[in-house]
Amino acid sequence: MVQHLPDELWLDIFESAVDDAEFFEPTLPDAFSASTCAQEGVNNAQRRSYATKKAIMATCRTWRRLGYEFFYRFLFFSNPLNMQRLCRLLDTDSDLGHRTRRLHVIRYFDRSAPTAEVTQNSLVSIISRCENLETFIVNWPLAIALPAVANALCTYTSQTLRVLQLTIPTAALAKFILLLDGLPKLESVHVEFDGPAPEQVRLGSAGDLELSLPCLQHLSARGSFQDFIEQATDWNFPVLRSLSLDFTTYREDFPDVLDFLAEHGSELTTLDLNCIPPVDVAAVLDLCPLLTTFTFNPDWRLPGWDDPTARGTHLVRSPHQHITTVGLHHLMYAFGVGYATNYNEINPFIVQSIQRQNDANFAALTRASFPRLARVRVLNPTLLADLEKNNGPSKAGLARWDRWTRQCTAEGVRLEDCTGATLGTLPEYEDEDGDEYTDDGASTVGGNTAQPIRVLRELVAECQRANAQRELDVPTPLMRMIYTSTYGSS
Repeated sequence: MVQHLPDELWLDIFESAVDDAEFFEPTLPDAFSASTCAQEGVNNAQRRSYATKKAIMATCRTWRRLGYEFFYRFLFFSNPLNMQRLCRLLDTDSDLGHRTRRLHVIRYFDRSAPTAEVTQNSLVSIISRCENLETFIVNWPLAIALPAVANALCTYTSQTLRVLQLTIPTAALAKFILLLDGLPKLESVHVEFDGPAPEQVRLGSAGDLELSLPCLQHLSARGSFQDFIEQATDWNFPVLRSLSLDFTTYREDFPDVLDFLAEHGSELTTLDLNCIPPVDVAAVLDLCPLLTTFTFNPDWRLPGWDDPTARGTHLVRSPHQHITTVGLHHLMYAFGVGYATNYNEINPFIVQSIQRQNDANFAALTRASFPRLARVRVLNPTLLADLEKNNGPSKAGLARWDRWTRQCTAEGVRLEDCTGATLGTLPEYEDEDGDEYTDDGASTVGGNTAQPIRVLRELVAECQRANAQRELDVPTPLMRMIYTSTYGSS
């Protein structure tokens, strides 16, 4: 059968089987990603896709030849030793890197891992061979390696890179600004600042750059990002549509977000504000008239929240005509579960004060203020886990739960948890769909995956079994290295 089908048909079949198209979209997981652990979900999907590709290439000579088209399209590493192995392969065949469009390195914990210098050199070497790279993601802090990696990206991918996700030391802001200046085609950027901000950040010549990113549509920052936002206020983002700011647990020195939005908020359609210091929501919404998705922290004490004459309209100065989705961060004290249970015994006044603010802010989520509002989502995955552990809210929290549910029902609004299910539908954990993986990269097909994909993967497995007794060919040492070593522990 293999010999009688044209290559084009096999390529179409493999395209469906490897199921990796989503990895090349110029976006990154956000607060509304369906999984409560969005990044880990992406990592597992990449592992599943790799197992399918390895099965295809191990089946027969024809499939191996065609499989090259898919095997190197994205590179995913959870072990730096595999980067060294890939470097040796790229030294043998330089054309392999031309197929790569995505490079993703996740955090690893291995005492036997090579030194930071060796890992840096391997990463830079791979970048230099991937001149068509469109997505670059590193989920571990780039400290010493940042200058070398930035130089490689600007040298080899300046006209191709669309998506950039990095974790950098807060003090390395100047190097990050220079990196952005060398990547004018970026469409999506996520930067996480590792560690608190120093008293003074030295920017040097980077502080004078009038940076312009004409293609940037999605900008996301996490950690102690105040100096970055202050600098970015004066930059040029003509097509910026999505902004996400996560200040984590920091409480001091929050940047003036309103200044940034005054310059760049008029065309935004998505704004995600996840921070403890309060931001004037009414002022924000005035500056962002085109928003369709907005998230904030309902723990905030907002202007007018306790004004009886406001009648639950303190979130807006006039009805916002475009918002359809509102996301709610935090809410750890709302339902009397988890950490809130213990803290209520220590300081009940604080807990009750925050709960009153929760009630006031939630009561303001009405069609009178947001005529097109269709759904409200509680975004905190820890809260969902605490609710599951407690088998629902506490007795006092249940009254709030019922009140909020009745309000949404009356307004014709769907109330969701962080998974997208109706709030109150606790998760049922099942075996993960798709492939199960061992440490050596072996896979077994199972689960309840979509029928067409499952059939294709079963076809791959069946072809492997049918050819196991034949001597179609013996893999060369180079191919053995690809199959068993390069990505085996990813």
